[in-house]
Amino acid sequence: MTVSSGCCGRHMSAEYPHLYTERPIFQAARELIRQTESSMNGHLEEPVRLIMTGGAAMALYSPTRSSEDVDAIFSHRIVLPEVLVPYVDEHGRRCTLTWDRNYAPVISLMHPDAEEDAIFVAQSPDRQFDILVLSPVDLAVSKLGRYADNDQRDIQELYTDRLITPQALETRAAAAMRYYVGNVGQVHHNTITALHHMGYQPTIQPPPSRYIPPEPTRLKRNDAQRLAEGGGSELPTHCLSRGQITGILISLSEDRSVAFLSPARDMIAVYRGDYKAMPELSAFKGKLVTLLEQGHKLIVRDRDKERGKKGHGL
Repeated sequence: MTVSSGCCGRHMSAEYPHLYTERPIFQAARELIRQTESSMNGHLEEPVRLIMTGGAAMALYSPTRSSEDVDAIFSHRIVLPEVLVPYVDEHGRRCTLTWDRNYAPVISLMHPDAEEDAIFVAQSPDRQFDILVLSPVDLAVSKLGRYADNDQRDIQELYTDRLITPQALETRAAAAMRYYVGNVGQVHHNTITALHHMGYQPTIQPPPSRYIPPEPTRLKRNDAQRLAEGGGSELPTHCLSRGQITGILISLSEDRSVAFLSPARDMIAVYRGDYKAMPELSAFKGKLVTLLEQGHKLIVRDRDKERGKKGHGL
């Protein structure tokens, strides 16, 4: 097991299995993303989260799996270009990789927390995308809906390689079904079959007929909590409960619970001891500030404004 090297506190998985990022198919995926970046106008303030699913995701967990396209969940609506990337695989075969522009995650079985629990893989070449992959158990769950031959093989390989357990799959699938609209009978049957193939006697029950799914409970832990718990950021971190910090405010995480400051030339991920969001910092972007926590209150000192007053006094 290796420690996740998430960036900027937005995706902090504590641990994850080995990912086959050295494989030609993943290098082709990076090139596909690079060409997508080059087709975009301007530069984004924050990277788009790109979560790989399907066969391309499986190729990161398997040294032999291949795919002709990349299924991906994006944190923002995006126009995907018609790009075809040629590459040569490990066996010398000429292959191509492109986007699956018809993929829609809403039609597959998916736990509502799957996107939050996705594993960080790398940043794109131009840092416009954070590349992630579904966790092994969420990838397996996503394959229970269609459950074609390749889906069955993928689930079994994840189990054989000890990336998932039947107990974890049963628990996650049962939870995911509670958010599934429609006839879950076939999905339930597929789950039972997959668990039987693992030599496991399932106890999972399908939701009752005419079941109305509850609203998904997302963001059970905010970015600051994941940063503190996982420790997976490749950036230095600073908790304000341990003292103040001064620097230029570069940006904030999506949920405003982590601030990114540049005290010098480096960048530090900063969060509060109580993990609360810091929306009031949005007005200070690009300014030199001092942040500290007094009790449960965030104190922000605008050093640029203070220096301006001193200069005016002179």
